[in-house]
Amino acid sequence: MHANRHSKKNFTNTSILKWSFIFIILFTTIMYDCYYTKIIFSFRILATIILIFSILFSFLYTEKGKKIVLLIIESKNEIKKIIWPSKTETLYTTLIVSIATMIISLLIWGLDNILFHLVSFITNLRL
Repeated sequence: MHANRHSKKNFTNTSILKWSFIFIILFTTIMYDCYYTKIIFSFRILATIILIFSILFSFLYTEKGKKIVLLIIESKNEIKKIIWPSKTETLYTTLIVSIATMIISLLIWGLDNILFHLVSFITNLRL
């Protein structure tokens, strides 16, 4: 049990070190881009890309980074299992929804006109 605590503390220390490294590089990237505005734009972009890739590379070695990569891989596998509708099914479904929407909107418009005329007739009677 004591060894388990020691490994968790060691893991926490390495995790903190990795995240500190990531934030330091991120801060350096932002400061570099702001401070060296007189350097040629293409060199700044190249340096920024290199620093961002080093951040991503470092992030992949953290525990959360590994979990995110695993989630992306599992998501891709699940997307491959989906049976997507064919082009004709999509077209027919779109047409059905469009026609149903038009019919319902015409019914609501007609009901609104009837109620409007009914209320105006009642208010004009002045009982």
